[in-house]
Amino acid sequence: MSSTLRAGKRVRVCLQSDVEENQIVQVHVDGIGVLAIYRVEGQFFASDDICTHGQASLSEDGYLEGFNVVCSWHSGSFDIRSGQPTKPPCMEALTTYPVILDGDEVLVALEI
Repeated sequence: MSSTLRAGKRVRVCLQSDVEENQIVQVHVDGIGVLAIYRVEGQFFASDDICTHGQASLSEDGYLEGFNVVCSWHSGSFDIRSGQPTKPPCMEALTTYPVILDGDEVLVALEI
């Protein structure tokens, strides 16, 4: 999926129906790169897709355990609500983005 970036605007990244419960979806945002979109307990979250420890794609190589995304490369994890590491060897937080729901659309607020 690709989106057009607008400075200081909300960017449509996918539809709610594109992300099943307890799933991670990869989206490409022009000008920003690859983000991971998560759906847990009916809520949506967004973060950078690349693990800060081992450069693995969290959407391709990770999985969810509740509100934690676990990177399968080294079993480290992050809280998807805050980006904070929850299990070593991950020590540096993920960048997270506010998610706005508009009907079936999932939008991410980006500061540029």
